[in-house]
Amino acid sequence: MSRGLKLYYDFMSQPSRALYIFLSINKVPFERCPVALRKLEHKTTDYKTNVNRYGKVPCIVEQEFRLAESVAIYQYLCREYRVSPSWYPEDTVCKARIDEYLSWQHLNIRADVSLYFFHVWLNPLLGKEVDADKTDRLLERLNNGLNFFEQTLLCNGRQPFLAGDSISIADLSAACEIEQVKIAGYDPSSGRPYLAKWLKAVRECTNPYYDEAHKYVYRLAPEHIATPAVLDDD
Repeated sequence: MSRGLKLYYDFMSQPSRALYIFLSINKVPFERCPVALRKLEHKTTDYKTNVNRYGKVPCIVEQEFRLAESVAIYQYLCREYRVSPSWYPEDTVCKARIDEYLSWQHLNIRADVSLYFFHVWLNPLLGKEVDADKTDRLLERLNNGLNFFEQTLLCNGRQPFLAGDSISIADLSAACEIEQVKIAGYDPSSGRPYLAKWLKAVRECTNPYYDEAHKYVYRLAPEHIATPAVLDDD
């Protein structure tokens, strides 16, 4: 029996994409409720009253229950729905590694990508000047963050996924964050063979939903960075 789960999302939102993929690949029944961030639909009184009091995406609604913040949503879904145990294993050490990454990500990979993306790509669309010195500083921060991700978190390829041998919610969340920077003309895989291999593995494990969720990312990214197979999709 359906529990009436609804997902409010926008494919330009990294955690929205990750949750859309997670629900789809695990065949959890849910109603798709797209929210247009560009139209500020997430800031309306109706949305904040009836969906997400924080005025953000993603958010899930299940009858009278509303839950925001992607990490909390992942954990709730893994408890309440029948999903593959590899996403958030019962093993306490493995689960702790996943929690560790998701806690670390917000002020690191997510911030590294978002700050560069907003300054280099979004600011010009808003008519704001792009400061060259700031661009260099943000680029250095982004490079350092992704190098750490490859060298330390993926152990230079000795570990296929962030928490071991199987894909987890940490990998899906990380991949969706890292994909975002392609829109700004930056290729996160360039010069990082182990990150490139990992990103390909996450995509292959979760397709066709991964490509569906990233269709706008790939279309907005320069052709030499985007995934060619997706560019011709309608």
